[in-house]
Amino acid sequence: DFSLTGNTLTLTLENGGTQDVDLSGYVSTDDQNLTLSGNTLGIEDGNTVDLSPYLDNTDDQNISGSSLVGTNLTIGIENGTSETIDLSSLVGTDDQGLSLSGNTLTLEDGGSVDLTPYLDNTDD
Repeated sequence: DFSLTGNTLTLTLENGGTQDVDLSGYVSTDDQNLTLSGNTLGIEDGNTVDLSPYLDNTDDQNISGSSLVGTNLTIGIENGTSETIDLSSLVGTDDQGLSLSGNTLTLEDGGSVDLTPYLDNTDD
């Protein structure tokens, strides 16, 4: 039978005897932090890697030829494939009208505000 308590491994033998093994010498505190300085990636207590060869900076595409026709938005990409997005799900029919009766401002489909506290009547 084996059991681990903290850093101590206890082996229980068939005859009932036990043997403890201290594993604390194998516990690591390797907290390697990464740093990036310019194009150089470094690891704490270690070496560095120059990432410059991976920065080709050749993706100079511009957005061009974009258009909106009805509810279809087309995004054109220079030297690339255009993408069309259907915006019809964003079109709403909320035509909330406002009405004023006395000092109460009301929304057509519900909700109102009493404007009385904003009438100070001091402009004489």
